[in-house]
Amino acid sequence: MALIERLMHWGGDDPDPDEVIGAEPDARHIDNHQFFAAAVEAAIGPRTRAQIKAFYAMTPADEVDFDALADLVTGPDAQKALTLLQIQSVAILSETRVPNYSTPSEVRSRLGI
Repeated sequence: MALIERLMHWGGDDPDPDEVIGAEPDARHIDNHQFFAAAVEAAIGPRTRAQIKAFYAMTPADEVDFDALADLVTGPDAQKALTLLQIQSVAILSETRVPNYSTPSEVRSRLGI
């Protein structure tokens, strides 16, 4: 399970959102709103990528996704904020398995990572 799966609250082979909503959260799952608040802090300051990785106890697989997402967040602060909002929107849609956002591969494709 990598970062995208953690943000999707992906349980594996059964992507049924009814099982995700209301289910006991897996310790590895990450709340999207909290994560993107942390991502804004890393993108605009004062936090670093390393601090965010440590806080979420990221595995090497998580770090690959995180670094790919972080590399998308460039430019002036307003552009960074817009990119982060787009990433967060995709992650929120994926939590409830909206069509075209229902698998990790669809989410990675949509995000361009």
